[in-house]
Amino acid sequence: MKDIVKSQLNDDVKVINGKKVKVARRKRRSNLMTYCALAVAVCTAIGLVVSLCFLFDLEQVEVSGLTLYSNDQVLAVGGVESGANLIRTNTKVIEQRLTDTLPYLKSVTVTKDYPHAIKIQVVEETKFADIELNGKYYVAARSGKIVEAENPAHDASLPLVTGFQLKEPELKGELASEDELKAKVLMQLLEAIENSGLQKVTSIDITERTDILVMYDNRIKLKLGSSMDLDYKLNCMKSVIEQKLSADFEGTLKYNNAKTGVSAFSKDAEAALEKRVKPVTSGTDETAASDYTGWQT
Repeated sequence: MKDIVKSQLNDDVKVINGKKVKVARRKRRSNLMTYCALAVAVCTAIGLVVSLCFLFDLEQVEVSGLTLYSNDQVLAVGGVESGANLIRTNTKVIEQRLTDTLPYLKSVTVTKDYPHAIKIQVVEETKFADIELNGKYYVAARSGKIVEAENPAHDASLPLVTGFQLKEPELKGELASEDELKAKVLMQLLEAIENSGLQKVTSIDITERTDILVMYDNRIKLKLGSSMDLDYKLNCMKSVIEQKLSADFEGTLKYNNAKTGVSAFSKDAEAALEKRVKPVTSGTDETAASDYTGWQT
């Protein structure tokens, strides 16, 4: 009879010494949840180990934005190796290695493209000028960084800057001069030249900030004066070069002021002026006639 009563009891009670005693099912449920959580954790850990050891191997690297370096250079410097585990790959470390080592890389972004690829997107510095110091040449980028240092020869594709007085030049360092204002003036001048569209500037003399000299096409010296209104001055001179001067004119253009504009002096006229002798001009010689002519543009 006791066995029959026991079998009919609800799971919430037990018969102890012939008496029904309630048992808390909440404790049993708590234990069950703990076991389930532990099982999930174990499975997760096993899955992670499997992923780290066998899955997500790097099989493809896509590099974009390169013109000055090769893909192999970027991969070697960044430490990117085929077969490396994608999960364990630290993209920030790769970015830092590249920007610290390759001076022409302005910025680098590395992203993971699961399950087997990495994308490397770079933005390169733009060469802006070649600056001379004690017989050595330093390439400055548009950002104001030095991207090449102590070159033995001038890069003829860039304007050669003299009189700048580089201060503590170092690779990837900021462009600085012994004259603190010259760095700002030079960058403003280079930007104004770019904006004007004068693409044949060969040299810049910034020895005196109030007497800036720019050589155009190795045949026309542009006397800009101070750094005030550089955009306006260069646009005036460009108009004179394109509309008033012959294609083989050699000499000097001088910006006077907004009222009198630009004056042109031929090479011979400039030599005569240095001797303080006014040259004889002919009304039929267009170049000679422009020796003392001023244009408002």
